[in-house]
Amino acid sequence: MIRFEHVSMSFGRRQVFSDLSLSIDFAEKVAILGGSGEGKTTILKLIMGLVKPDSGRIMVDGEDITLKSESELRDVRMKFSLIFQEGALFDSLNVKENVAFCLREYTGMSEEEIDQRVKEILRTVGVEHALELMPEELSGGMHRRVSIARSLAFCSPRMFLYDEPTTGLDPVNSDNICRLISDMARDGAGLIIVTHKVSDAIKVAERFLFLYEGKIVFDGSADALMQSAVPEVKFFVEAENVK
Repeated sequence: MIRFEHVSMSFGRRQVFSDLSLSIDFAEKVAILGGSGEGKTTILKLIMGLVKPDSGRIMVDGEDITLKSESELRDVRMKFSLIFQEGALFDSLNVKENVAFCLREYTGMSEEEIDQRVKEILRTVGVEHALELMPEELSGGMHRRVSIARSLAFCSPRMFLYDEPTTGLDPVNSDNICRLISDMARDGAGLIIVTHKVSDAIKVAERFLFLYEGKIVFDGSADALMQSAVPEVKFFVEAENVK
């Protein structure tokens, strides 16, 4: 269980959250929606301990992670797989070496075992043919797939965290990434997807949160989202013309 208890957060003079509380189970499939600058990505960073709240507590599996050190956060972070919008691949390494990097750094696997594991992971995300390609040679959709593969190499997560995974992709690649996200969350693993695209959120999530001015103004199902009378939610859904 992930719990935010009365969390407040500011960047300089800009307040992102004020007294934000929420609970998400590890097995849930959750979409966090809202406009730009509403703090969607910040929620993911708070869960991972990459930033600290000004006040309040963040609990993961009953542990308060708010004051944990970097070394203490390692076990917490192993529960999650975080894929940022940019993908953050190493430009100087090919696909194979990008995925193998964490295996060399954090496991005692032999080179033969690493080679087999890398091929297995890339096959899982459908880019096994791209072993020798450099990041600049990848399409947007392939780049996201390799980013997911690299996160899988690091750990076997209980929950996947996605930050705007389909931004900048054409409709076909967006649909392919959504299918992959759904596939990765089988066998009990959950997901949190941060996005401003309602249509993509509906393809992968079962619970929907909507952020507005530092507060959750909607928490419910896809049907409830589409029929919501909350003005900010209604405008957001209608603006995308989701059917």
